[in-house]
Amino acid sequence: MHSLRSSVLSAAEALGEIKDARAVESLIAALKDNNSSVRWSAAEALGKIKDSRAVGPLIDTLEDDDNGVRREAIKALEELEEVEEMGVNQRW
Repeated sequence: MHSLRSSVLSAAEALGEIKDARAVESLIAALKDNNSSVRWSAAEALGKIKDSRAVGPLIDTLEDDDNGVRREAIKALEELEEVEEMGVNQRW
């Protein structure tokens, strides 16, 4: 299981780097993974891809139990220029 998780993390990082919009749906699904590192990597990748389909799921991620995941979702939303419009940053 550890190598699968590691593979998912590596894949999320790579998808963010290549900024391929075809990965958005899979990364959105990864925001609900049981592992916080996977959720964090997915949020980071979505911020790099900058696809508007990620806005709603990233906003939902602001309720994540993990502070690091929430911070990465805020960063991703900032990349999508949504945080300033919504005042989300002041909630965390």
